Amino acid sequence: MSAYPQFLAAPPRVTRMEMADLYAGDATTVVQLDATPCDTWIQNLQGLVSRSPELAGTRVEVDGSWVHFIGVRKTRGPVAAHLLEVIAAAGEMAYGPVAVRPTAFSATPSPAMQ
Repeated sequence: MSAYPQFLAAPPRVTRMEMADLYAGDATTVVQLDATPCDTWIQNLQGLVSRSPELAGTRVEVDGSWVHFIGVRKTRGPVAAHLLEVIAAAGEMAYGPVAVRPTAFSATPSPAMQ
């Protein structure tokens, strides 16, 4: 039996974060994780970032265990702490027990159903 499936049950943790305002026009924050996240984690992270007013206009790209937040400026405020909160929430949504997972992406009822 492989030990690999055991790693899929744990959310990836942040090992390093780097922020840079690039001369090319984009500001980028790069986060290195200790494991490659699953597709559900990535979708949750992208959804949380798109719904966050503090991260308005931010694009998320995941390349293996590297997560790139493109469009995040260091001068915007305490962004690092907010990014860590969003990453933790994505992990809880993807890897937490089914009974306690947040339902942030539940479909909103249509007007006909209300």
